[in-house]
Amino acid sequence: MAYTGATAGYQAAAQANDTAISYAMEPTYGVPATGNYQRTRFTGENFKPTDTTQRPDEINADIEAAQAVLTQRSVAGTLSGALSYGTYDDMFAAVLGGDWNDNAVQNGAVVKTWTLIEKINAGWLIRPGSFCTRAQLTFAQGNFASVAFDFSCKDQTEAQADPATTYTDAPTGVVFDTVDNFVGITVGGQTPDGCVKQVQITLDRDGSGSDYGMGHADACGIRPGQILASGSLQIFFKTWDLYQRWAAGTQGPIVITVKDATGNEYGFGFLNATLRNPVINAGSKNTSIVATFDIEGNPQAGGGTFAIQRMPVAPPAGG
Repeated sequence: MAYTGATAGYQAAAQANDTAISYAMEPTYGVPATGNYQRTRFTGENFKPTDTTQRPDEINADIEAAQAVLTQRSVAGTLSGALSYGTYDDMFAAVLGGDWNDNAVQNGAVVKTWTLIEKINAGWLIRPGSFCTRAQLTFAQGNFASVAFDFSCKDQTEAQADPATTYTDAPTGVVFDTVDNFVGITVGGQTPDGCVKQVQITLDRDGSGSDYGMGHADACGIRPGQILASGSLQIFFKTWDLYQRWAAGTQGPIVITVKDATGNEYGFGFLNATLRNPVINAGSKNTSIVATFDIEGNPQAGGGTFAIQRMPVAPPAGG
């Protein structure tokens, strides 16, 4: 007997490795997009529907709760990933409320919603009306550069036919690491003394939410809120410069720059930020003191709180 071929039926369940997530922008909120979808890269997701029910407090002699009725269904989740050049530019623009122009995007008043589709096993989960309510970037020593995008969705349905007619493949850029690819941080145009331990950026749609009405359980629409940029910085304490900047209440730009192995670069910039809540403690013996600051983003004169600059590697001469 020749032992060739493969064994069937060995999987206990559908495999996460076979899952694919794609997205397309909606011309109209909550109406599933058709045509081409953009595939994306991810390290994990936790989307789920949540049913809200109510029970009337009926008086009865049966000593049991009354029948529950569905009053609302909300769908939300987080898409997590490793930062690579070009992979999440659409989502950065969405949470900022702007469009890329000359390789730059700044917060604005543009509202973008997406249809997210997720292929699991032989079916698809369709999530129309997906609005990005938060983006978080983390650059930490000992780890890769990571991203997380929170979404609220109008609804979630299951389909046995592919909702997309065509797909654009996900970008294939190398993941940013925090050794060779972390260029640094500037505060008020100056590079602070001391090695950076961690920088975190949070872009929130503050005040955003979904609205619900009668006649259906899913959302009627969204309130986009406004951009709120914040962050945190951990840096080895070598000088009093950043502390003195906090004490003086000085505002100005704070820019985090990363460059991948092929030379593609991002500059993530608070346009007018203030350092807040310094923590500089001698925690225990034989340790190096690390200073921690919160970063508070504020609008600059004339408007503008946060911007991202793309700097793609120049093509070879004659290329």
